[in-house]
Amino acid sequence: VAKKVKKELVARGYKVVMVRTKHNVNISNVERAKVANAAKADAFIRIHANSSESTSVSGALSIAPTGNNKYMRKASQKFSKKMIRKYCAATGAKNRGVMYTDTMTGINWCKVPVTIIEMGFMSNRAEDLKMASASYQKKMVKGIADGVDAFLK
Repeated sequence: VAKKVKKELVARGYKVVMVRTKHNVNISNVERAKVANAAKADAFIRIHANSSESTSVSGALSIAPTGNNKYMRKASQKFSKKMIRKYCAATGAKNRGVMYTDTMTGINWCKVPVTIIEMGFMSNRAEDLKMASASYQKKMVKGIADGVDAFLK
């Protein structure tokens, strides 16, 4: 999905720097944040799929730093709100809102606006299968790119 998001964002006129382009890359969350910081990114998107012990949990959420975070908290909170709204509008996913936390190193070390988009729950079989389908991935890509547009334009 991240590679497809890159392609869509480039088509919309953005310069995109990828932290990684393949699986099993040995890079810490702090190092990922440092890549975004060094690039002086206008926005840093961390793309994830969620999981829960309950297989019935579904929907998407975004994650942002709390008001106590010393870096980019207000910009990141604004970005996260716009991202989840646009993502859910494009996909039809249940909007689980924004989760605020300072327990994630990839957020805590970011000096640029950052959001984590949890696209859905892999632990929910129906949602996992949907996220694996090309047609739904197009909707996810559109939602993420629309979230970037809403934040930066």
